[in-house]
Amino acid sequence: MVINLMQTMTSWLSVQVYGNDSLPMLVAKMPYWFLVLAVQVRDTNLWGQVQGAWNHFVQTGQIWALIIGIILGYFIKGFTTFG
Repeated sequence: MVINLMQTMTSWLSVQVYGNDSLPMLVAKMPYWFLVLAVQVRDTNLWGQVQGAWNHFVQTGQIWALIIGIILGYFIKGFTTFG
C-alpha cells in the first residue's frame, strides 16, 4: 500500500515539474509588439515616488524609530555576543 502511494505521488510530482516547461514555449510564440505595448502602458515618475515616500517617512516620525531601533539593536547585539 505504501509503495503504491509513493508511486502515485512521484508520478504526480514529475508531471508537475515537467508540466511547467510549456510556459517558455508560450512566451517564445508571443509577438514582440505585445511586449513593447506592455512596457509603454504606464509612464511612472520613479524619483517622484521615492521623494514622496521619503517625505512621508520623515513627516510621520518613523525616521526617529529607525534611528532608535538601530542604536538599541547595536547595544543588544553587543550585550548578547560572546568574544
